[in-house]
Amino acid sequence: MRALGRGWKRIVVQIVGTGLAGLVAFSPSGVIAAEDEPTGKLPETWHTTALVRGSMGVRVIDYWSKGSNMRARTLIGGHPITTIVRGDRYVVLDSLTGRGLDIRRSAVSIGGDAKRLRPFGFEFADLIRDGGEKIEDMKIGTMDAEIWRVTDKLGRRKLWVTAKEPRIPLRVETFDRATAEIVKVDYSNWAFDLDFANDFFATPTRFEIESFEYDDYVEKSLQGAASPLPILYRDLLHGNPPR
Repeated sequence: MRALGRGWKRIVVQIVGTGLAGLVAFSPSGVIAAEDEPTGKLPETWHTTALVRGSMGVRVIDYWSKGSNMRARTLIGGHPITTIVRGDRYVVLDSLTGRGLDIRRSAVSIGGDAKRLRPFGFEFADLIRDGGEKIEDMKIGTMDAEIWRVTDKLGRRKLWVTAKEPRIPLRVETFDRATAEIVKVDYSNWAFDLDFANDFFATPTRFEIESFEYDDYVEKSLQGAASPLPILYRDLLHGNPPR
């Protein structure tokens, strides 16, 4: 990470809570220590770690981005899965099998890139778009935060987010009305203005890649699984219409 002068500086967010043992998790009783409050020009590069809990169990996801390009890494059933979103391409890589999937993104998804600060952690913008309202002001350590909520025919979303710009999500709870499932996402280790290698968002050459145009992939998916590789970020492939 490069040293920063005036304007945006590195923000160090440490979230200490009472979540799962051995994992850094957010809880309303946690402590957040922030150094160098961000001001001025918004950063171009980001990283965060997400702890996801739901019916699938527990999943830890690391995200990196530069502009609209994203790289995400997680572990699913013992398979290290990397997703790369770069320009008009959506790439999924399984490091265990050496197989990969490369799909052209939809025009709707690409059109949404310019509206987002980063390609992950944009729950606040989605909640505002869908008619969310603030229900509580709060303090987490020394940091001002807010709780927002939206309820609709699909369920309920509740968001803990920093009160100052840029709105950094801390926790998201989603209730799915159809399945009665609750999914919790806790964000930690936020960092920005990182220096990436030139090929960080490139597709590695050692993978056996199957490529699709978008319409071909959708058509094949309607006939059955187009690929065993998971599409974890459907909004970055298909777009995210209002609820």
